[in-house]
Amino acid sequence: DGDFTHEGELCTFEVLIQRFKLKSPPLKELAKIVHDLDIRDDKYEHPATSGIKAIFDGIISSATKDQDRLNLGSKSLDHLKASL
Repeated sequence: DGDFTHEGELCTFEVLIQRFKLKSPPLKELAKIVHDLDIRDDKYEHPATSGIKAIFDGIISSATKDQDRLNLGSKSLDHLKASL
């Protein structure tokens, strides 16, 4: 019952960017990575996707609490966005 979800070929992150009319180039690049990780269709084949997947897999295997996973994943995405 969430207000945001996948729409057509877009993942939720892409929908959020579109709905809020966010124009930041780093966010658009990040959306490509999130899309490839979420939808798994290799639509964008972003070169950072496999590395981010490995980092997220490491977070999942090393952090047992959901809040810890969210915090670590969020920080990782913040750093990735800064690099884009």
